[in-house]
Amino acid sequence: MRHMKQLWKVLAAVMMLTVLARGAQAAPFDRQFIDSMVPHHESALMMAQMAVTKARLPQVKALARGIISDQQREIAQMKAWRKAWFGNAQVPMSMTNDKGIMMSGMKMSNMKMTMPGTMMGLPMKMEMDMGKLSRAKGRDFDKIFLQMMIPHHASAIVMADEARNMSGRPQLRNLARNIIASQAREIGQMQGILDRYFRRN
Repeated sequence: MRHMKQLWKVLAAVMMLTVLARGAQAAPFDRQFIDSMVPHHESALMMAQMAVTKARLPQVKALARGIISDQQREIAQMKAWRKAWFGNAQVPMSMTNDKGIMMSGMKMSNMKMTMPGTMMGLPMKMEMDMGKLSRAKGRDFDKIFLQMMIPHHASAIVMADEARNMSGRPQLRNLARNIIASQAREIGQMQGILDRYFRRN
């Protein structure tokens, strides 16, 4: 299926970054993971909050509410750990220009959200077309939301798997395992909705 091909392309690209990053000289691994995963989660919240009000299918609304609940809790936990371990709960923000507004490492510019920064020590940029999502209506919104959130979840799984193997802190490894389990389950749910309601005849 076309959607699964897109997913595997994202996974392959992100996995290459994580493999190369093993030898990179960067900030302490756990801080780098938190500084990457917090804005990644916040971008998922932006999309999920739109889905709560705009989605047509009740399954998509329920999925969005679950994403909000889980990822708000995980963001709070990661920020608390960042303060306890590194002395500051604030995730660094990137520079912006007069066309964008910064929010926890994410830049909204012309309704396209880019997430500059690093993943496991190497440069990474993931772009989500928030303008396209915000303009979509009815079942088109549901389809676009699912098509955007599946690769978004897939990249979080790759990042969490790296943390599960690399972190020296059991708390962070446990969080990583939870992220992998919950987001893999949600990918299955999202793909199932796409196959059921949006499969081409």
